[in-house]
Amino acid sequence: MAPTEPGLDWQNDFQQLTPSEFFRKNKQMLGFTGKIRSLTIVFHELITNSFDAAEEAGILPDIDIELKRVDKEHYILRHKDNGPGIPEDYVMQVYCSMFAGSKFRNIQSRGQQGLGCSGCVLLSQMTTGKPARVISCYKDGDEIKGVKMKFQMDVKHNTGILMEREDYVGESTGVCIELQFKDVSYSMAEQGAFEYIRRTMIGNPHAKITFRDPTGHKYIFKRAADIVPTLPKEVLPHPKGVSADDLMTMAKNTDKRRYKSMLTASMSRMSNKRAAEITEMTGIDMNKRPKDMTFPEAEAIVQCFKKMKFMAPPTDGLIPIGSEQIEKGMKQILKPEFVSTITRKPVTYAGGVSFIIEAGIAYGGDAGRIVNEQRKSEIMRFANRVPLTFDAGSCAITEALKSIDWKRYGLKDMENTPLTLFVNIISTQVPYLSTGKQSVSPEPEIVQEIRQATMKLARQLQKHLRAKRAAKEKEKRSKVFEEYVPVIIEEAAKLGETGVPEYQEVLAKVTKRALAELLGEKVEDEVEEEELDAIIMEELDERGYAVDEEHSNLNFEEDENEEEFEE
Repeated sequence: MAPTEPGLDWQNDFQQLTPSEFFRKNKQMLGFTGKIRSLTIVFHELITNSFDAAEEAGILPDIDIELKRVDKEHYILRHKDNGPGIPEDYVMQVYCSMFAGSKFRNIQSRGQQGLGCSGCVLLSQMTTGKPARVISCYKDGDEIKGVKMKFQMDVKHNTGILMEREDYVGESTGVCIELQFKDVSYSMAEQGAFEYIRRTMIGNPHAKITFRDPTGHKYIFKRAADIVPTLPKEVLPHPKGVSADDLMTMAKNTDKRRYKSMLTASMSRMSNKRAAEITEMTGIDMNKRPKDMTFPEAEAIVQCFKKMKFMAPPTDGLIPIGSEQIEKGMKQILKPEFVSTITRKPVTYAGGVSFIIEAGIAYGGDAGRIVNEQRKSEIMRFANRVPLTFDAGSCAITEALKSIDWKRYGLKDMENTPLTLFVNIISTQVPYLSTGKQSVSPEPEIVQEIRQATMKLARQLQKHLRAKRAAKEKEKRSKVFEEYVPVIIEEAAKLGETGVPEYQEVLAKVTKRALAELLGEKVEDEVEEEELDAIIMEELDERGYAVDEEHSNLNFEEDENEEEFEE
């Protein structure tokens, strides 16, 4: 028998992986790394999918989550929502097929990859070998249909394997999924599942979540707003944000017959006039068939885009949370003594991708996080309303907030301040740094917008802190006067054998002036100087009786010009 020659056996060794097989071997790319993080990512994926489904149907989200502990690091998760439900034919596609879903449009969306729910089923199957159980109730015409299914994922073929199926009678639409997980851990820490829900409620005040933790404790996060967010619109790509490969893909998939009509129909801010300019600059015939486009032509058109001036991309497809809604969410969860929020105007990064920055500051109350029984500052990062719990160090939001000189705004010890900083980026194309979608790329335009929004809020916080400090000084100063001045006046009256004069009004004015001097501020003279002196330095005769103005030895000269005196 001839010895086997060294090298690759193409016939036996060359293989193709399905998406499910790839992520089974690389589950960390889905964010499933570490016991606490893995469980938090499961919560993240299921909650965001429920939110998207409910909002698209015009329903205020109402989610019920129950987490039971079977054994150490072994849990059963039951997640139920009140969304429109999933038709029976699509249930296993949603939960068992990677890169399958409704998230592949150029539209503002919480999810973008079609990996969420199927990734959770994959992790459950990998750690326990147990099947997924789903109850889905959905509308078929005017009738509500329901189905109860048990299935597993066929990793080899990226599909589902149905194990059991039966009809289910439901009174309302929605989906309930039950999964089991091992090698995960529930924690109340900053990166745990409970904190994820808490932050989710700030960015989604229109939702309600009921959560039962492994100890049986029931938390009810009530909705702070009763308005379903407006649905975002699909946005056409802007010429400044496309590449030559993007153009080639458009040309391959378009149903238009000419370059000109393809460009005007597939991109925003494009017109026939612009197409004519491209012909003048490049010499490319805009009447050619898109399917005949070559890569050099696509490169030439993109280079032409870079030299041309276009209007900013349309922003009506971006739907921010809104300052008022963010404030309601922060007040509901944090109960702060001070809160301020802002929603900036839309701008672009990378030349043509629109985004909106929203920010909020909450001080006092339950703001910040508790570390060793002390409240410290915390940063809540969001992208399209979704909390970004991990990978904070490399995120544009963290970089922007830490670059601010907080001492300028009265926060000498930022780390040990009961403060919550909220930042949300809204965009059709959030520039995530990894597949796990937990940090935003530090694009210069994004960092600058976050800084501008937060510094404006910081100035408002500074005013609040100054007013608070002034109030404390006033109270302290007032106590000194209120404690000693009455005693002095009463003793002086005894020595003078006269009655105690009315001094409350004078005491208030003296306290106000003393406080202003202490803080280095100016106060308006509300009382004429003569009247003030006459009250404080009231002349008494040798028997202690007040002397009238006619017989007084004190010389007060009247100002002849009354208008000048008032000025």
